[in-house]
Amino acid sequence: MKAAILGAGAMGSLVGAHLKKGGAEVYFIDVNAEHIQAVAKDGLYMEIEGAKDPEIVRPDGAAVNGGDIGVCDAVVLLVKAVNTAEAVETNKALFGKDTVILTLQNGLGNADALKPYFSEDIIGYGVLKASALLFAPGKIYGSVRFQGSSHGVSFAPLNWNTPRKAVFDEVASILTTGGMPAECTRETEAILWDKLYMNCLFNAIGALLQLANEDSAPHEHGKLLMEQISREICEVAQAKGFNMTQEAYWNRFKNMPGRTPGGALHYTSAVVDAYKKRPTEIDSLNGAICGEGRKLGIPTPYNETIWHLVHIMQDTYDLRYTPRED
Repeated sequence: MKAAILGAGAMGSLVGAHLKKGGAEVYFIDVNAEHIQAVAKDGLYMEIEGAKDPEIVRPDGAAVNGGDIGVCDAVVLLVKAVNTAEAVETNKALFGKDTVILTLQNGLGNADALKPYFSEDIIGYGVLKASALLFAPGKIYGSVRFQGSSHGVSFAPLNWNTPRKAVFDEVASILTTGGMPAECTRETEAILWDKLYMNCLFNAIGALLQLANEDSAPHEHGKLLMEQISREICEVAQAKGFNMTQEAYWNRFKNMPGRTPGGALHYTSAVVDAYKKRPTEIDSLNGAICGEGRKLGIPTPYNETIWHLVHIMQDTYDLRYTPRED
């Protein structure tokens, strides 16, 4: 299989490395030229949680644009949702009429954003229950699956009976062989909402406050705010037919421990986006909860407030306070 990772940042590099380890021909594509140059020169340096030693994985190519890579059997899409259209338009050379495109982007609506460009028979969507951090150009630290998760990657074709179903199955098989447990499953939508819950709970708060989860979640006011965000998500999810009760889901996070000496700190990707003055995925996360709530007649004032605040932050990055020298 010839596969391209369109958006080979931290998570894209993690997925791409395991596709390569599983036997695929793999190409990294990302606009971060410094990272891409490091991977092209020295390979991807990868530290995986639980692994004895770091390893270096060398993809078959790494570029800032897919023009010279040519048509692929599968393209895994992991750019930020706000950059989907631009990424697809500027990398048309990757796609033939039968090329499968699999979005593993955070949040809701990512598959719908691909429909203007591709037949539904070749679109797949899914969710990553894994984590990765790009700590230097060409270097990542990651976990192939969250604790308690049986699979690090779950996905499905939009059309389960597509003639290209075998390609989706092959992607899952290659990832699993490479050491990243993956599944092509009809339960993808429920798994996506499970991950959406966690992203909506932590990402925006972390971005606004520039704090690790271990600092915001145990705080008295942080906990009260998160509980109300959680309640709204669960109300919307249950109305859509997912078994997500407030009691069951909030119990997973209401007693989250704070930072400990020498303990790991978890900063969401939205924290990094806000720090670097980039757009976040807020519209696909808390914003999507608000949109689904409006369709169902369910008020979501806490998620809507968070959504407004993040948009204000994004629109005023260049107006941040800086001390004036007298």
